[in-house]
Amino acid sequence: MTSRTYLWGVGLASALALASFLALIWFFSPENSSGIILILLALSLFLSLCGFFSLLGFYIRRRKQRDKSAIYFLGISFREGALLGLLFVGFLAMKFFQVFYWWTALIFLIIVVAIETAFLYGERN
Repeated sequence: MTSRTYLWGVGLASALALASFLALIWFFSPENSSGIILILLALSLFLSLCGFFSLLGFYIRRRKQRDKSAIYFLGISFREGALLGLLFVGFLAMKFFQVFYWWTALIFLIIVVAIETAFLYGERN
């Protein structure tokens, strides 16, 4: 699989996840829906954000460092896209459960940054 095929697949999957997220919002009310609808809503939002941030991170890295191979950036971009998607979905979940305060958001942000730092430290060794 080439990097171009991978990027098109990620873009298509992200667009489909966004379409499913919008369809869930359109057909179901999140305030009065069951738990399975909320899980599907969060999952589709996570997948669409993960794909969007992965593609955005890949293209920014690719523009800044043209001398490196495109394959080098795919793993980094996907990891950071997944962490950013998890961060936003986590913030929405905290808001839904009414525990979204500045200190809980800061703790969650510190945990996500610590995970990314652990990955970066592991890459250097």
